[in-house]
Amino acid sequence: MRPERPRPELVRAFGDGAGAPGGTRVLVIHPGALPAAHYAGLAAALPPGAGLHVMDLEQVPEYFRAALDSGRVTTSIDGLAARAADEFRARGLLSGPWTLLGWSFGGVVGHALAGLLEEAERPLRLVLLDSIAPVPGYVQPEDAIGHRLALPWFCMYLAAKRDGDPDALPAAFPDVAEDRPEEALDRVLRAGLDSGILRPGTTLPGLRKVYDTYLDGLRRNNRLAAAHDPRPVSLPITLLRPRRGLLDTPDPLGWSRLGDDLRTGHVPGDHYSMLRDPEALRRIAAAAVPATAPVPG
Repeated sequence: MRPERPRPELVRAFGDGAGAPGGTRVLVIHPGALPAAHYAGLAAALPPGAGLHVMDLEQVPEYFRAALDSGRVTTSIDGLAARAADEFRARGLLSGPWTLLGWSFGGVVGHALAGLLEEAERPLRLVLLDSIAPVPGYVQPEDAIGHRLALPWFCMYLAAKRDGDPDALPAAFPDVAEDRPEEALDRVLRAGLDSGILRPGTTLPGLRKVYDTYLDGLRRNNRLAAAHDPRPVSLPITLLRPRRGLLDTPDPLGWSRLGDDLRTGHVPGDHYSMLRDPEALRRIAAAAVPATAPVPG
């Protein structure tokens, strides 16, 4: 009988780990999709003495399983935030100066986390990376999380997973039939094979299986957001948006309703590649530990 492989840690340290005494600690809420190892680049971009720790929500079973069960959820945003607080607290990470950072849906959980901490535990600031606020107008109706919305995001995701050029994959699918996405996925398959983003031998049924899991993850997050009652927090909030984000709107993705000290900035790349692009990482590091440099707008 083969021994069971150990699950990755719920909280993973990068770079200097705990950081030097007096240094700012950066704690990240990561919603999965991409491996947590992607944050190694951000750890390297932080100034010396700034430790980076990543809470990987995909290691929380009730969150992870929902993406394999048609998006059905048995947890809540507040429950995930409380779990993150417990994990960080158990490791002694909520003392001293620290910044809270959340990418994508991780920003929603991070915002909830900031609101439930005791005053002495609260972060200096909250940095959101292309995160969509869980407020009316941004939480989608159940039937709106369809192929026309999800397929362009899926193409960005595939390119990031394989460290490929996202421009090699289709960027929009205006004619996709909501009951039959196979023709659109076949376009993705052919472009992915031609560009090398997809491995030789990848089949349409195999790609459909990956896409269905990705789509269920989106629906899971939307259901969690729809059931959440967010409360404003009195923290400085910085929203950083990539060149090609999830939504094309000048509004700061709903966050102006959830904090009265909000600023926005822009970084290169797309929703996924912003976690690897060197210039994007420099700007994210500057927002997380502002003494290093101002954040370009």
